Amino acid sequence: MKTLALAIGLLCLPLIAHADMNRAQQLFDEKRFGETLENLDQVLATSATHQKALFLKALTLQHIGRVDDAVKIYQLLNSKYPESPEPYNNLAALYVQQGKHEQARDVLLTALNTHPSYATIYKNLGNIYSRMANNAYNKALDLDTKNQPAALTLVAINKIEVPEKPVVTAELPLVKATTTTKIAATQEPEAELIIDTIKGWSNAWSAQNSDAYLAYYADNFTPSNGYSRQRWEQDRRHRLVKPSFIRVSIQSPKVVLISEHTARLTFKQRYQSDRFNDAVTKTLLLKKIDGSWQILKEYSAS
Repeated sequence: MKTLALAIGLLCLPLIAHADMNRAQQLFDEKRFGETLENLDQVLATSATHQKALFLKALTLQHIGRVDDAVKIYQLLNSKYPESPEPYNNLAALYVQQGKHEQARDVLLTALNTHPSYATIYKNLGNIYSRMANNAYNKALDLDTKNQPAALTLVAINKIEVPEKPVVTAELPLVKATTTTKIAATQEPEAELIIDTIKGWSNAWSAQNSDAYLAYYADNFTPSNGYSRQRWEQDRRHRLVKPSFIRVSIQSPKVVLISEHTARLTFKQRYQSDRFNDAVTKTLLLKKIDGSWQILKEYSAS
């Protein structure tokens, strides 16, 4: 009888954990964070690596200001469940709070390997790149730097979706800022077309031909600095014509075809003018529109 009772008890553990998770989520939504942690600890006592429980615990600790404890749990989740993008995203948000912008950028780039189309991650990555580049560009072009931007805050994700299987497959190579990507033979023609497109883009930039340069951007291109499309175009035209000369070169382009009509391109960009010189790593998200590849989003980091 004792053996039977033990077996029944073990079978009931998943049901108990599920019930506790539902209660913990309800308490979290009601901002009763102390009680949330108590319920989550009950779940983790029976399953120490319960993915959703760990994520909700880290998120709760994040909300009550226990940043270091939350960071440790997100790092654990990234180690044990590398296919899930949400812990990477929230870890990056905490790194930004700590002023670690480069670490936040690297974590978000890793998250894109799990889910290349995750909109929140792209938005956060763009905000980081924009902040890192903003001061340098303003200083170089003698723009107004008196009004400093507000502290950078990234968007956290409040729910974790546990995938049935990892998103990344053999046909979608992992990409990091310094990773060399091999393109499958069937993808090489498109990759070459994308690289030729970006060479044309850099040549138009070097020629300070604003119309040709802007033609490489899709109509629904989203500026990463929060500008409207109209204001962004005005700013770009100003920046193209103000220097007496511009030379832009690209090196080590790496292409990942996310889908038949979407690609990500990473490369080293060297910019030179009479006013400013820099070298950055640039990432472009491109879409094939009417047979031509156009830029949807762009991010730069030194």
